[in-house]
Amino acid sequence: MVPDLGLGPEIWLLLTLLMSVSIFVSFRRPWSLRNLDLLLLFVLAPGIMALVGGEGETTIVPFLWLFVGTGLWLLRCLVDLGLPRRPVLEPNLNAPGLTCLSAGMIALLVAETISLPIRVGEARNPAASDDRPSDAHEAVGAVSRVPGDGTVGPLPVPTRPGVVRWRSTQIILSRVLAGVAHVGVVVGLILLGRGHFKRPIAGLSAAALYLVLPYSRIEVVDSGQLVPAALIVGALLWYERPVRAGLAIGLAAGWMPAGIGLLPLWFGFYRGRQAWGFGGASLSVLGLCVGAGRAFPPLSRWAEAMGARGLAEAGLLPGLEPTTTAGLWSGIDPAYRLPVLIAYLALVLVVSIWPLRKNLGELIALSAAVLLASQFWYLEKGGTMVLLYLPLLLLMMFRPNLSSKRAPRADRSRESETLPALRA
Repeated sequence: MVPDLGLGPEIWLLLTLLMSVSIFVSFRRPWSLRNLDLLLLFVLAPGIMALVGGEGETTIVPFLWLFVGTGLWLLRCLVDLGLPRRPVLEPNLNAPGLTCLSAGMIALLVAETISLPIRVGEARNPAASDDRPSDAHEAVGAVSRVPGDGTVGPLPVPTRPGVVRWRSTQIILSRVLAGVAHVGVVVGLILLGRGHFKRPIAGLSAAALYLVLPYSRIEVVDSGQLVPAALIVGALLWYERPVRAGLAIGLAAGWMPAGIGLLPLWFGFYRGRQAWGFGGASLSVLGLCVGAGRAFPPLSRWAEAMGARGLAEAGLLPGLEPTTTAGLWSGIDPAYRLPVLIAYLALVLVVSIWPLRKNLGELIALSAAVLLASQFWYLEKGGTMVLLYLPLLLLMMFRPNLSSKRAPRADRSRESETLPALRA
């Protein structure tokens, strides 16, 4: 019998807080912005932990807590527009130490993503949807009920063997997507620090903190958040290539409806032909995702089983909302959610045209703000999708001054292409 070491959720949360403070807090400048940001990251933890560890029927108190924390971070992202300068604050652990920590943590995280039992992974994730087909529930139960000696127990009578194989394949693919997305987020953060930030230690710090924070382990198997988060980080890496960035943002929005507001924001980031290139690429991918889901319902069900979120789950299809919803809007007339959605659209419109010439730092902050604001109108468990915007918050925390990092001009790119030809 394995002894109980007493490492409950509360102790584990305190350990992650202690590790984060020990590595990243600047003790010589206790009132620095990064220290305040680090503490603000843990504001969401009580609400998430209440949803994960709660017994019985869930109340709206955790969701209210998450909405308050989300609102604080939304305000922080908007305030960041007036804070272009960043003091150089090194972490308390050097680059080799951060590399070792990140390598070990990502290995453990991916291993847990693959090996975590199905029921445990779903129960741990507060953002998991409760509105699932009955045969999927039965198949998950059948796959989960495997005794410890390795012998497969009898399947429940209503479950068909084909359904079990179908569902288990989807679960395997979902776990693979989640593991790959974790690696993609970490690698993307490191490359952003090395490339666009010109400070490798900043990328390593963001990656290490991403792996240390409790949200990465609580929602470790949620490919619905991880895949678009990795795609958005990839789009930031390719921000100088509008078509590539458009493909990534369009696919992220097609996988997670909360990311639809990123399309007009990024379109406003570019100018001229580059803006149309981004818009064409992103809208094409988004239209392909929506059209394929409507034309081929089995494909849509497969995507949702692997973690993708649907428009109905987000509450964007009136009359087709999920029958069982959990969250702040559960049981509330949809008319009360309409003003929140209108305010969100107004925010997206404003940040798309202002600031007029955005730099990369402003693009990161506003992208995080748009994703944070989407949590207020999202129908199914809005406020719980922390991993969706967490990489952007970390980039905003550790970024240097990026005033010179703007969208490349189309005329300059044409000049760079024609100049070698003229010289030849």
